[in-house]
Amino acid sequence: MSIFRFPEKIPTFFYLIFFLSLLGVLSAVTPLISNQDIDFIISIKDETNWSFSKIIDIHFLIFKAFYLTIGSLISDQYQILRLINFLYLLLIVFITYKIIKLKFYDLDLWSPIGAFLISGGILFSFLTLQGFLLSGLLNLFILYFLFKTLEENKTTNIIFLNIFSLIALLMGNLYCLVIITVLSIIKLINFNLEKEKRLSIISNISFLYIVAIVLLTINQLDQGKTLLNIHYSPKLILDRLTNIIPILLPLTGTLLIAFFFNIFKKLNWNRDLLFFLLIIVISIIVFIFSEEMNLGLLVFTLPLISIYIFRTLEFVQMKWTKLIYLSIFVIPILIIYTDTSFYLSIEDIPYENYLFYGLVIIFSLFNPVFFIQAQSIIEIHKTALFSFIMMLSVAAGFFYYQYNDQLLQNVIAQTLENDLKCSIKESKLKINENNLLLLSLYFEDNIYLNFEPECNIQLTFTSLTDLPINDINSVNKTILDLNKKSFININFKKL
Repeated sequence: MSIFRFPEKIPTFFYLIFFLSLLGVLSAVTPLISNQDIDFIISIKDETNWSFSKIIDIHFLIFKAFYLTIGSLISDQYQILRLINFLYLLLIVFITYKIIKLKFYDLDLWSPIGAFLISGGILFSFLTLQGFLLSGLLNLFILYFLFKTLEENKTTNIIFLNIFSLIALLMGNLYCLVIITVLSIIKLINFNLEKEKRLSIISNISFLYIVAIVLLTINQLDQGKTLLNIHYSPKLILDRLTNIIPILLPLTGTLLIAFFFNIFKKLNWNRDLLFFLLIIVISIIVFIFSEEMNLGLLVFTLPLISIYIFRTLEFVQMKWTKLIYLSIFVIPILIIYTDTSFYLSIEDIPYENYLFYGLVIIFSLFNPVFFIQAQSIIEIHKTALFSFIMMLSVAAGFFYYQYNDQLLQNVIAQTLENDLKCSIKESKLKINENNLLLLSLYFEDNIYLNFEPECNIQLTFTSLTDLPINDINSVNKTILDLNKKSFININFKKL
């Protein structure tokens, strides 16, 4: 098994650069999947809809400005807007670096940074246009300046703390109040704290809570709903717990090991590390019970988890505890399950897909659990990073090769040009309302033409289990509906 040990020799920085390059490719080729992302882009393109919630949403304003700048250059390649997420990621790396230098100055930098950056939570947050990365970034900035404010009597720290807190609150990110409250209470418990410092902390917290109450009231009047809903549904809780494992991979298992050594063996038993653990636990609890699955909480928590792991286990030689890394095998299971779920039966799966499954399984075998020798946390995690990155690279390449030409927007464009001999710019599309959202994004001008077109095309969508429309004057195509995660039929009829 020595052949599987070479990932340990590769510098962590190389993994980081490779993963960032991979994210660049994914940002360009990964299609928009969720209706939330499609709605978000439609709202960005809309020049008239400026609600109160959008005016105060810095994430929306950043994407709006970016779209106005490059909109004429990207045509309908809206996924390019994900490049903004690169800016968020770089700032997350920067502020994580600052937190490490502030609290654990002697800790190796690239190992914890590489560990959290190459994780499921960052990947999922990057591939969406929702503000999860920005939300996590703001919480990290708030945590950093809160540390600085409580340790140093500098006005600039208080100013930056309040600025980032206000931005977070304007975005509806109330979790920043949890961070501020927990750390402030811990600080206030210190009876030797100066009276002036104590009053300063209390007054600052009070100011932020007043702002939060005002914004909550305005938001409720504007949207007719509260932001403080908590769910206790057993099904929802189980679903969140199930989602935690792939989202935190490949850190899930290591976190449990670090917790065991830190709490039960009192390894690296210090106040700062225990505070990090407290924030991690609180964040995960809030994530589980929140109304919507807020990945921003986990984006904020991932750097703290990574710092906690590498500080706790930096001198530990792990052997049998590596069994927890069996959790990494969740990744190939999820990848294979995702692909097979597109098909109605096993017989429908193309033979080349099985080659892809085999390759994913081979890379999943690069797992520390198979090495019986004791290893350091850095050696172990390098192996996990290699496995994670290679499985992701293979999956990304395969899905693009196999399904890109079967996406709705590509099938329509190709069918109009090749089968119906119609110019896209001179064609009017008539569709049913159930499929309006995605089409209104990519073919808005074709749906709402203000002139007589060369071609009138009726689009009819049916299930794959239904018989295709038998009309000599029409064309049937099969497309992959990513929202429904299934293949469907689409009939093109030239009127």
